[in-house]
Amino acid sequence: MTSAPIFDFASLNSGPRFGKAPPLGLTKLAPVARRSSSVSVKYVWNEETWNVRDPLEPVPAHFPLERTHRQIQGATTEEVAKRISNCLRLLSVDAEFDSENAKAKCTTGDCCSFRIRLFAGSEEGFPIVVEVQRRSGSASSFMGVCRKILDGAEGSEIKADLEPARKKTPAFMTKPIGSMKCLMGAPSTFDVDAQTGANLDKAMELLRSKQRDINVLGLENLCQLTDPLKTRPDVAMKACKAILLEERCVDVRDEVAVMLQKDAFLPEELDMDIGLNLGIQARRLSLVLLSNTISLASKDGCLSDAVKSVRWFSDFLIPTLLDEVKSFESSSNNAYEATCALTCLATCSDVARRVIEEHSAVDDLRSSYSFGLVHNELLANESQQSLNALGYGV
Repeated sequence: MTSAPIFDFASLNSGPRFGKAPPLGLTKLAPVARRSSSVSVKYVWNEETWNVRDPLEPVPAHFPLERTHRQIQGATTEEVAKRISNCLRLLSVDAEFDSENAKAKCTTGDCCSFRIRLFAGSEEGFPIVVEVQRRSGSASSFMGVCRKILDGAEGSEIKADLEPARKKTPAFMTKPIGSMKCLMGAPSTFDVDAQTGANLDKAMELLRSKQRDINVLGLENLCQLTDPLKTRPDVAMKACKAILLEERCVDVRDEVAVMLQKDAFLPEELDMDIGLNLGIQARRLSLVLLSNTISLASKDGCLSDAVKSVRWFSDFLIPTLLDEVKSFESSSNNAYEATCALTCLATCSDVARRVIEEHSAVDDLRSSYSFGLVHNELLANESQQSLNALGYGV
């Protein structure tokens, strides 16, 4: 996999030089804009471990570091790189490394992309400077991960994330509005069926658009609609059952099938960074949607009968999820979502367990477990649960 990052050097002729100023915190000063440059360098991001060695490149003259950087005292380059790699594992962040240039390209579970780079803080090589730069995605998600990475680089203990970021967002309200004291006894005008149908119709309208960014928006709406933390639990349950079982939602199932194909986007779209990012987001959201719907449907008890009666599950859904698990090296977070869905299917359906075993999934799940132990804590935990549901150990 290749990418062509642009290194931009702002023409700054005044202000303190790097070595004479204290490290900037996450909330100090405004960021300095970097102007574009005509210099473009290509790197191959194909390393699974970050084996950075001295000497590091010093911070270039007149190179404005991001506010999200920190100077690490009392540690070698190798130690800092190992600390950051372990932190990325505990936070379940997908990462590709360029050890020669001391760079890491990272993506969180909610598609926030950022870069990590190590610099030498002086001619002697110390302190080690860690810069984290957001490229795309949620700013709040980036800041939460960035703080932990910088703390981990300093040697602080970082706790593993036991659930994905989207599940850690607290509900806006802890109970339905109708349960508030001021509204007790007031007649309810909320129609669950009508509201769910209207939301599904709007999402399907977005999915039918010929514009890829609007398709992604439709998938985002469906992910929110099927998440009981983001909407009413009864609405989420009805939406999940409709998406999996009802004829009116066949367009949703068809669109998810398209997005999970390896060649879902046209070649001319993949030649553009924007098109590539949309393809990654669409694939990720499709897997999140499947994970949400299967999880809720399994709790309702309707999933087992559906797997028996609807061939879509055994002919398409389960094989597609297993293919995604096999791709754990290219996207461990996508593999995690697929594994979550397989765990729910294996737990509630004998038919699903048989289909999973027929596709030789046990070896793939054990491989993803081993990979997760080194790179992605969430994937390791979920792979173990899936194997337990199938009756196998790791």
